[in-house]
Amino acid sequence: MDRKLDETDIKLLKYFKTLGPDYAKLLAARFNMDVAAMRERLNYLESLNFIERVEGRIVKYYHRRMKSVKHRNHTYYMISREGDHFLRQQEEVPEITWKKPRR
Repeated sequence: MDRKLDETDIKLLKYFKTLGPDYAKLLAARFNMDVAAMRERLNYLESLNFIERVEGRIVKYYHRRMKSVKHRNHTYYMISREGDHFLRQQEEVPEITWKKPRR
């Protein structure tokens, strides 16, 4: 795939840095996108080594207010070291706005 990072890609990196690992279906709902389009973005970011798949059967979430552990049934992604460095080098990082998913 030969394209440049757009604002949504940078928002995804910021999302991962702020909220930790997540999976394509939930990210698509939160960013109001199609699941296939979200998977395509995630594959592109993974090809750049900006995100990586979370290994193991349990995903740990650390949040300011709570700490929880979740058994994973999906492929989770998180920001990589390269993605974190890239995000820090950005002069302007857009705010993340997403839809809260229905439960």
